[in-house]
Amino acid sequence: MEESMDVGLWDEHGQPLQRRRDQRISVGSVLPVRLRLLPAGAPPGPWMTADILDISLGGLALLLDAAQPLRQGSSSQLDFSNHPGFPGSPLAAELRWREPMGELQLVGVQLEQPLASLPALVTVNGTEAARADLP
Repeated sequence: MEESMDVGLWDEHGQPLQRRRDQRISVGSVLPVRLRLLPAGAPPGPWMTADILDISLGGLALLLDAAQPLRQGSSSQLDFSNHPGFPGSPLAAELRWREPMGELQLVGVQLEQPLASLPALVTVNGTEAARADLP
């Protein structure tokens, strides 16, 4: 039997690769957002409520009910209309990963178009962050 290798997950020095292009910032509190799936060749799915756990210019980590059927690679839309500072809603996104957690699930969502800056809802070390260039 052939052994499988984690190709591309480690650099030449054996260190884990950082696969995200953008720094993730913890939101610091639970912030709801609406998410819906866009199945190919079918009407959009119903809106689901998810909580933003962290955010970067290119994506988000969301927590939602495990009863919602989500699949890696699914096209989706995110509605941020309850949060000022986001560009026009809804935003196109792709579900990149999913981790079941009992009655909940954690999902990683990559935005189709990166944000120009992080909205003011994000806090860094207790301070509201209005820009993505904060350390």
